[in-house]
Amino acid sequence: MANTNKAKRDKDLYEQLREKGVRKSAADQISKAAAGLDSGRKKAEEVVTKAVEDLRGLAGELDTRVNRARGTAAAKTTAAKKTDRSAAAKRGAATRKRSATKRSATARKAAAARKTTARRRSTATKAGASTRSTATKAGASTRSTATKAGASARSTATKAGASTRSAATKARPGRGSAAPTKADRSAAAKKGAATRKRNAAKRSTAAKRGAATRAKS
Repeated sequence: MANTNKAKRDKDLYEQLREKGVRKSAADQISKAAAGLDSGRKKAEEVVTKAVEDLRGLAGELDTRVNRARGTAAAKTTAAKKTDRSAAAKRGAATRKRSATKRSATARKAAAARKTTARRRSTATKAGASTRSTATKAGASTRSTATKAGASARSTATKAGASTRSAATKARPGRGSAAPTKADRSAAAKKGAATRKRNAAKRSTAAKRGAATRAKS
């Protein structure tokens, strides 16, 4: 390098190297070697070639680091995106699960409500049928009782009338018999009236029972 120190240097190259941050000594050696290339000095060519290789290697290292940094940033971005997508998928799955649970609970409530309504309707139908059956039986029993009471009253009235007529016949005057007195006829009439009144009361009571039974049903 002793020969290159005395040589003239390329001022433009020196200034460019200094602007790029190259040290003064290195910039001085490189600019002087570049100035000696025109004279065909081999030593100058070796210095410049080595400087170029060093700078190229440094540039390659810097380029590698930049690419690595970019790759790391891209990888981080990709990983972050994957994480976001995974989180979004999990949130979506959780939302769908909650929605399905709500729908299932609503369906179970609706089914239970329908079952309860059906059971109430069945109970009401059975109760109505039982009430109607009881009312029908009660009405039939009441009508039967009224019929029997009416028949009994008519029979009693018939018997009373026959007895009254028999007594009146027996009381008629005949040979060797005394004529019925006014008191006898009045007593017989009163008995017949009392008998008819009792029969009428029985029929009225039976009719009222039948009407009450029909009103309940």
